[in-house]
Amino acid sequence: MSLYFCLRETADITAFIAGANPLQAEPVSVSAALGRVLAADMHAPVPCPSTCRSTRDGYALRAADVAGACPTAPVLLHLTGESRMGRSCGGTLQKGEAWRVYTGSTLPEGADAVLMQEFATLNDPLADSKDAPPIVAASAPCAAGENILAPGADMPQGALLAQAGTKLGAHHMALLAQFFKEVPLRRKPVMGILSTGDEFCGSDLQNGFAACQSNTNALLLEGLAASLGANCLHLGTAPDNVQALGQHLRAALPDGPTPCDVIAVIGGSSGGKRDFSAQAIAGLPGCEMCGHDQRVSSGRPLTLARRGQTTIWGLPGHSLSLALAAQVFLVPLLQRLAGQQGSPQHMNWQPVVLARLGIALPVEGNAPTHYPVILQREHGRVTAWPVAAGTGKTAVLRDMDGWITMPGSNDMSRGGLRRGAAVRVRLFA
Repeated sequence: MSLYFCLRETADITAFIAGANPLQAEPVSVSAALGRVLAADMHAPVPCPSTCRSTRDGYALRAADVAGACPTAPVLLHLTGESRMGRSCGGTLQKGEAWRVYTGSTLPEGADAVLMQEFATLNDPLADSKDAPPIVAASAPCAAGENILAPGADMPQGALLAQAGTKLGAHHMALLAQFFKEVPLRRKPVMGILSTGDEFCGSDLQNGFAACQSNTNALLLEGLAASLGANCLHLGTAPDNVQALGQHLRAALPDGPTPCDVIAVIGGSSGGKRDFSAQAIAGLPGCEMCGHDQRVSSGRPLTLARRGQTTIWGLPGHSLSLALAAQVFLVPLLQRLAGQQGSPQHMNWQPVVLARLGIALPVEGNAPTHYPVILQREHGRVTAWPVAAGTGKTAVLRDMDGWITMPGSNDMSRGGLRRGAAVRVRLFA
């Protein structure tokens, strides 16, 4: 038995996660798309910009008209129009004319350059020509195409804006809003949380504190679901009774009153006399049991099942076991349901910190093994310390930062990882 707390990965769990299909798409306003996942590739429906636009405040003109302009011999042009930002420009510029333009405004037909306002002076018409247009004195030449953004120069029509599976950030929203009011997004997964155990029933408050043990595991899963953009649905607390568990579970199935995409049953997953989660899950109509593995987490197993497109997890009630199993397995499942792109290998999701291992770790078997670790800065470097096995202290939830993965013996030529070895720590979501 390992001296350190660990969670062993098995092939059926990996296959179970890989078998989940992304949820259906729904149209959502771009303004409400933050953190959601695209269901289809998005392409520019028109060129960007769609018309010639100025990149400076100045005057739109014909480059040939000011080819010989200089401060001592400025070229005089008639100011015959103005193009403001946000307004269409339907005019045409003729030889010897100029239009006032601003950064981002559309150029009139016939203009092929923009002279910066620093090189132009606007003069009133002569006193005897009050009906004549104002005069622009250009004191510098301007090459064709200068200070102009041509149609499609930013993005041509059909350019890829964002790929399907992209989790949209603020920058994606700003880009997509140039072209679309709504975008197709994957529906948010709904995770139902069912707590079990007589000790959690009848939790009346007394003086601000729960009269019985607080169900911190349900709060852990609720916070995890919220951080991933999933919707959380509390399915209640069931006593240690097969019939009561089954009644709560049936309500969350696809044909029940509160259907869920994922059902997480907390506790009752071991082999004790009052551990009925696996039995209740197996008794659901049409439910396919995919695994009940005692090797997963230091003797605290996971139960895997599927009813149609609904996945059911029986999770351990031990806080550290549940926290690690949720991070390693539930996170990639929820992300996969939400359609987020990435490798099916779920260990590629979370951000990584490089650290040095604080103590040697042996190989624990053929399958990959995950160790929760505490990160500490020591002597100018980050050290990862595995959590001791058998800990029942909830204080470790305060200190635990992430986990490391030890490849199985089939993938390692040596006996394990030595002290001081460089490791990649996956941070908790």
